[in-house]
Amino acid sequence: MQEIPWGKETLGALDTPLNELEKKALQNLDVDKLNDMAECLFALNNRHYGPIPGTYMVMCIEPNKTWCVGQLSADRAKPFVLFPDLVFNSVKEATEAAEALKAEKAEGVPCRNI
Repeated sequence: MQEIPWGKETLGALDTPLNELEKKALQNLDVDKLNDMAECLFALNNRHYGPIPGTYMVMCIEPNKTWCVGQLSADRAKPFVLFPDLVFNSVKEATEAAEALKAEKAEGVPCRNI
């Protein structure tokens, strides 16, 4: 097993406040499972915390009504960032917006060093 570089073994949490969509999405989720997810995302992001380049997602905000574009984040307190200005009435529109955002920023999924 490869040794983890000094200073990169700690998964932190950003102090950015949650927006209303994120508060709503996180309110009933299991904290232990969110922590496990954050640790997996931390490993995926080469042991850096914060938003992961190229990992855009679509989250259902209201069942069968509204969907929001977000980005996965290696962060214990905020495992995803939801964009309040990218809310749509269909999953297709939201998916297209997420793909367009990824293409616009020219981001790929991070290359793993491990």
